[in-house]
Amino acid sequence: MQQTIEAPRAGPRFHTFVFVGTLLGVGLAMLAARWLGWEAFAVVLCFVAVVVPVVVVRLNRRRFEDQVADEMRALLALPHTAPASSTDVALPAPVARYRELAVRGRVPVRTLRLSHGGTFRMSVRDKARPIRGAQLFTVDPPGFVWTGRVRLGPGLWVDVRDMSVSGQGSMLVLLDDTIPIADARGPELDQGSALRLLAEMPWYPTALFDTRTVRWTAIDATHARATLDHGNGEVSGVFEFGADGLPLRMTAQRYSDGGILRPWSGVYRDWRTVSGMRVPFEAEVSWQLETGPFVYAHWRVESMEHDETREDTRAPPREA
Repeated sequence: MQQTIEAPRAGPRFHTFVFVGTLLGVGLAMLAARWLGWEAFAVVLCFVAVVVPVVVVRLNRRRFEDQVADEMRALLALPHTAPASSTDVALPAPVARYRELAVRGRVPVRTLRLSHGGTFRMSVRDKARPIRGAQLFTVDPPGFVWTGRVRLGPGLWVDVRDMSVSGQGSMLVLLDDTIPIADARGPELDQGSALRLLAEMPWYPTALFDTRTVRWTAIDATHARATLDHGNGEVSGVFEFGADGLPLRMTAQRYSDGGILRPWSGVYRDWRTVSGMRVPFEAEVSWQLETGPFVYAHWRVESMEHDETREDTRAPPREA
């Protein structure tokens, strides 16, 4: 039976806060007009117009952060599967070399908490905007919960939560933590979030050699196909390996907006040693469109914590 995480829907509390705040504001304004005159009425009205939206946004920001923390805790609480029957399986030559370089005899990672900066483009016509993000990965069962904030301008931002849990994807997008822009799920999102999970496994590379969920197929001396069983089906992508034996990129066919399958790829750079593993600290993600490549995400890793046991799952403070 599949385990799922039901995310609270954003929006109703916003309308409740606005309604209550409006009633209080009108009441204060009427008292000011009756007892202090129309000048005081104007002052109180301006005060309400400024303060109520600020209070609403702060309350909804806290609610969004609490929701993400709950989803991370729920991901960690999912039941584990049986241990792999064997870890000594034949691998394509470039994959075997990668395993030797990246993990050697390292004990398999169970969880990863990651934070990053970078830039994000919300559309082909949009410019690259600053982003800060935090993410939790689990290996058994394979899944992630990610949250990111894109700054649009002073006092204006977009918060996003993306996740893949038991093979089911979910995307929530809010303007100023308050106004819903998207709350999507379904088979196409399941496929896309699972491909993202597979492409990001080089951050905790022992997961790529977990025979319960990943199998490799040889292509040639520098390419191999990885297939991920995510609990709700399978997805696969082709890894290309460089002269140093480390992955250069992963490519796959992924559903884009409108349900169209398009070439999608992630590029890895700036490899470092963390917790006894070789991992990339820079990643760039793009769609291949009719007009050419569209690079929409450029991550720079700021911190990685493999198998840490911190109870607090709240995302670190992010600039708005």
